[in-house]
Amino acid sequence: MIQLYDGKMTQLDVNSEIAKVVNDSPVTIFIWKAEEGWPVEFVSENVRQFGYSPDDFLSGKLNYEDIIHPDDIERVYKEVTEYSGTHIDNFVQEYRILTASGETRCIDDRTIIRRDDNGNIQYYEGVILDISQRKLSEAIIDCRNQVLEALASGETLNEILTRLVRSTKRIIPEAISIVMLLDEEKEHLVHAISTHLPDFYKKAIEGLPIGEGIGSCSTAVYTGKRVVVEDIMEHPYWEDLREVALKAGLRASCCEPIISSNNEVFGTFGMYFREPHTPTQEEIDILKANANLAAIAINNKKTLDNALESEQKLRIILNNVNDQIYISELDGKNVAVNQAVVDTLGYSKKEMLSTYPSDIVPAKDVRRVSKLMKGIETDGRAIYETEAISKDGKQIPLEVSARFVIYDGKKTILSVARDITERKKAESKRLLEEERLEALVKLNSMTGASLNEITDFAREEAVRLTESSLGYLAFMNADETALIMHSWSESAMKECGIKDKNFVYPIETTGLWGEAVKQRRPIITNDYSLPSPMKKGYPGNHVELTRHMNIPIFDGDHIVAVAGVGNKEEEYNESDVRQLTLLMQGMWSLIQRKQIEDALKQYSDELKMANEELRSISRIKTEFIAERLEFIYRPENSESSILDDEMIRAIDDQQAKAINSVLLNSERLKRMVNSLLYMSQEQAGKIEYTFSLTHVDKLISEALMNLILLIDEKGITLEVDVPDRMPAIRSDKNKLTQTLTILIDNAVKFTPEGGRINIDVVEESDYLHLRIADTGAGIHKDLIPHIFQKFYQMEDARSRMYQGLESGLYICKDIILEHKGEIWIESEKGKGTTFHIRLPIGAVDNDSLQLIKT
Repeated sequence: MIQLYDGKMTQLDVNSEIAKVVNDSPVTIFIWKAEEGWPVEFVSENVRQFGYSPDDFLSGKLNYEDIIHPDDIERVYKEVTEYSGTHIDNFVQEYRILTASGETRCIDDRTIIRRDDNGNIQYYEGVILDISQRKLSEAIIDCRNQVLEALASGETLNEILTRLVRSTKRIIPEAISIVMLLDEEKEHLVHAISTHLPDFYKKAIEGLPIGEGIGSCSTAVYTGKRVVVEDIMEHPYWEDLREVALKAGLRASCCEPIISSNNEVFGTFGMYFREPHTPTQEEIDILKANANLAAIAINNKKTLDNALESEQKLRIILNNVNDQIYISELDGKNVAVNQAVVDTLGYSKKEMLSTYPSDIVPAKDVRRVSKLMKGIETDGRAIYETEAISKDGKQIPLEVSARFVIYDGKKTILSVARDITERKKAESKRLLEEERLEALVKLNSMTGASLNEITDFAREEAVRLTESSLGYLAFMNADETALIMHSWSESAMKECGIKDKNFVYPIETTGLWGEAVKQRRPIITNDYSLPSPMKKGYPGNHVELTRHMNIPIFDGDHIVAVAGVGNKEEEYNESDVRQLTLLMQGMWSLIQRKQIEDALKQYSDELKMANEELRSISRIKTEFIAERLEFIYRPENSESSILDDEMIRAIDDQQAKAINSVLLNSERLKRMVNSLLYMSQEQAGKIEYTFSLTHVDKLISEALMNLILLIDEKGITLEVDVPDRMPAIRSDKNKLTQTLTILIDNAVKFTPEGGRINIDVVEESDYLHLRIADTGAGIHKDLIPHIFQKFYQMEDARSRMYQGLESGLYICKDIILEHKGEIWIESEKGKGTTFHIRLPIGAVDNDSLQLIKT
């Protein structure tokens, strides 16, 4: 979307579908100058997710530096400076930014350094993604792992709950956390655990009776529901505790009851704030997560208290945790595993107790994992990612937290492994979405590339971004009866063993490849081996297909090409369809742009040649007349020759032809430019319609007023037959007049001098049927199906005048369709042409009808 021209940034027009993808995506695009403060040159519209508008930056009100968290700015500058001084022009940073409301967000910033030909930095392109939720999830997961490890290693309940309180402080520095438990009689709150509350406050609330309205924590335990108090000084729940809260500097609270899986209330987990405060959703999520962890810890401790000795206690914990838990000797041999290991990997417990890490870890990770395990005895713990190979050979991604513990009197390593398959899929999907966005932006910038370069890029990106193994691109012939194979992906060409490849595939006899055209929609086949009436088979030595997807590429309602991909490992879905469609429609828009450039250049060249011819003839005439005048006024030459008059007439004839050629080419160029402006407005969604009730005779009259001089000049007989009191239609008066002007102008243009044009209107049920018939040369039947298309390659110059963009017929069809009407053509070579328009009659009462007629 942003391209460098002569050292300056220029905002380019972007296909509305691509713009929508950018602004609907979670990423925000920034481009900032390599100057002090990092002034912003461009920012995508969806910066509003952080509370800013693009104008906040583009006006100079804010620089990019202004939104970076003050505690992170020095580090960010240092890293950017280091990268800028190297040859690394693509790097990733994680840091915090401030929203317009002052809220802190964590972001992932993927930055590209753009340099000029001399290597000087011109600007930075950054794609930033809000990862606050991910960071929050990671913090919650880390806290959960610590609690599980603490449970498995035998820490006391007090130590575990203190861990939770401290972890909350790390995640939300402004919060002061507290845990209070119910006594055995379930009547009072006791044992307040908090690392930042003063002792006098904890003493004041020790033994607080539970009941509604007795502070936040007591009310939460009594009701079993979360209690939020935004201002302690004003809330009635704190009437008896307000003085001690004020002394402790507490102004707001949020308390969550600690409830077990069987709905037993154990106590409360609370957060205090030193200013009036409304908790954010993230703070609520952390509060809920820690209350749940506290419930797990309390519940497991209760289970341990009622269980047998240490080994039995450990087994109960291990087998009631969904995460995989391993206890292994220092050499790696497993001595205990929980049921989750058996259920996930498919090995029996006996098989697992005779394995080593190298037996279930991929070969690429064996050395790294072994080194980490050896370092745990001295370092105390290690956190890493790896994969476990199940009995059926499936590789399961794991996040492992390992630490040194004493088990059964021996030094061992406790490893808690969590299946992160879904997280990996989410990360992969996010990266893929970023790559898809980059591909669309890059495709849109390939304005100087050749047709083959554009199609090759789109085809290979289609294969890569749908995670397929092969792909192809075929163009339709003019009447949509055959696919003409344009190219196969490089991977497909390597695998294909067919020597004499077919390049033309008739739609009638083509199987799945042609279904996208027959059904005029994307076709997904996720099991190619299954029988299907659509399949026609493929020749020997063809690449074997397991899955297949193809889509039609439209230009208006006309299919211009078909793109297909195949052999993705997972099933194709609607996301793949959207990606392939966006990519290929972007490719076709770029091809159209090149066609437009070629057409404009052709008309410009023809106009230039006509102008040169006119200038040449004018120069010849001027020189000839000057010579003859000089000859005539000599004393000895008093009479001019008749040949001189004939020569001047001949030059005048040539000059008139040259002038007509200039006018014709100027008119063609004007039509093309007007049509391009319309198409540009249409793609940008800027064409607006204003409908009102109008009588068709007035529209015809206004159109004829624009053309009456041309009609008179050619001596054309014009007959208009519109019955009186014809019903009104609901129309945009200006646009429908434009349509009629274009159609009548075409009729005048192709009707010879002394010919005839008939315009009549008849009422047919709920429609008005308007016909514009001329006695011109007519149109060849092969051209009629393509007469309203934007682009259609026609050979002879006369036929080319009927192209949709050049003649304005594409605009006519677009306007009529917006009026819920129909337009079509009847023509026969040598017998003239008739354009038909059917428009729905507008609902109108007699008073309104009279008013409009008046």
